[in-house]
Amino acid sequence: MACPRDLPYALAPMSSRSARHARAGIRLALVPLAVLVPGLLAAQDPAQGAPPRDPAQDPTIQEARATRVLKLSLEDALRVALLNNFDLEVERLSTAQARYNAIGSWGAFDPFFRMGGSASQSETEAQSSLIGTEENDLRFDSSLSFPLLTGGSLDVAYGHVNSETDAPFAIFDVSTRDVITVSLTQPLLRGAWRRYATIEQRSTEIALERQLEREREVRARLLLDVCNAYWTVVSAQEELAVRQLTLQRGQQQLAQDQRRLEVGAGTEVDVLQSETNVATAEQGLLQAEYSLREARDSLRRILAPRPSEDYEAYLDAWDWPIETLTPLPDDPQAAQPWRTSLRSALERRPELAQVRLGIEAAEVDLQRAQSERLPQLDVNVSSSSAGFDTDPAEAFDKAASWDFPSSSAGFTFSLPLWNRTARNAEYAARAALRQAMLVFDRLELDLLAEVRLAVNEVDRQRDAVEAAVKSRTLAQRQLEAEETRQQVGLSTTFQVLQFQEDLARTLSAEVFARASYARAQARLAFAEGRLEGPESEGR
Repeated sequence: MACPRDLPYALAPMSSRSARHARAGIRLALVPLAVLVPGLLAAQDPAQGAPPRDPAQDPTIQEARATRVLKLSLEDALRVALLNNFDLEVERLSTAQARYNAIGSWGAFDPFFRMGGSASQSETEAQSSLIGTEENDLRFDSSLSFPLLTGGSLDVAYGHVNSETDAPFAIFDVSTRDVITVSLTQPLLRGAWRRYATIEQRSTEIALERQLEREREVRARLLLDVCNAYWTVVSAQEELAVRQLTLQRGQQQLAQDQRRLEVGAGTEVDVLQSETNVATAEQGLLQAEYSLREARDSLRRILAPRPSEDYEAYLDAWDWPIETLTPLPDDPQAAQPWRTSLRSALERRPELAQVRLGIEAAEVDLQRAQSERLPQLDVNVSSSSAGFDTDPAEAFDKAASWDFPSSSAGFTFSLPLWNRTARNAEYAARAALRQAMLVFDRLELDLLAEVRLAVNEVDRQRDAVEAAVKSRTLAQRQLEAEETRQQVGLSTTFQVLQFQEDLARTLSAEVFARASYARAQARLAFAEGRLEGPESEGR
């Protein structure tokens, strides 16, 4: 693994979980240049108290920034991308939202407390000697409701009334009446029992599971993009080395032709051909350099570097060359049988898991629609106890001891005569379930084709690597033989240059084949659902 200070893109992870990963041992963060440079200046400038200089204009800093190299293995690149990628961070936050929604949905079964009170005073003109003229009431009501997993509810209510009156026939001038009531309401048809009562909770749990699979999908696609971009950089580096070698060979041939011309053993045409060949090689080298720059920037974009406190250091990091530490595979292997890969894909692919959960969600919606189509039949059972006394404590004790109970039982039945809304809602739910099943079947077919294509591509690229190695070996031997023939005067510069071009072409073809094989392996791992990447601590 690369030295931590060589990895600037792990700075400032967006989530606290990412920060926790970095502290736990991933250690991929670069020490900012704003911290390193002052120490470097202090070591090189023994003079103390010198006037401050602009860091951006200091030649030592400019040289230090210009010579930095970002060394990355494939595993390093995967880890940094998992820490910093914006799309993955968005999905993590979506997962957190879904988790909170799933937990909060069970709040529908939390007990609910209500309380209220009032005070009233009334004075009326005397109309009869049997009726009082003044009456004062103090009321207090409270209730506690317990929603049940069966779809019903259990309610406990307490009512307190303190009255003062001057009515001549009132038993007490001041009295207290307390009432305690316990009631149970339970639906028997529509909305009845646990399966319906917890539909909303099950729906949010399914939504959470689907979001987790969605996060896995985004993670896998990110890892595939990183692998492709990384191997593109490796391929561009190798291609640059091929172009440098081609230019070196061309320059050597030019020097040799010039010496032959000086001693009279060569011609100006040979020198001109060599100079043309060198110019062409320089053009190819320039194209390879720019291709490497583009490949590096593409990889940087996927790694999602974050601005640090020193914004200039952040911008400088984009100019650092990326040096890959993981070489292209040099021993290609054949892919396993496609049926084995297909079994892995059917078990592991997050897209298929999401569709399975979509079927489950459609089944839950169908259960809801079937229950809501039924008639409403609710049973209500209640029991209450009242206490009456001049002393509030005595009144409460009488009510709590259930000395004077009162009980009742009843039912409520209702049914829409045509019930078109509920009936068509059930039909729509059945259609949605059928649609989800068809989507699953279509995705299975797509995965089968994707797996077969990925397996075939691995085998094709393996054969391409073997053919490219063979071609390169033969081209190398041809060039060596032609150079030997030229030394004894049996060949011309034109022929040697032709064989040099053939060798360069076969070298480029070998690099391309090896990079394509590496990308095909990553694609196969993705198709099989095995592209999980390095495991981060704390996940």
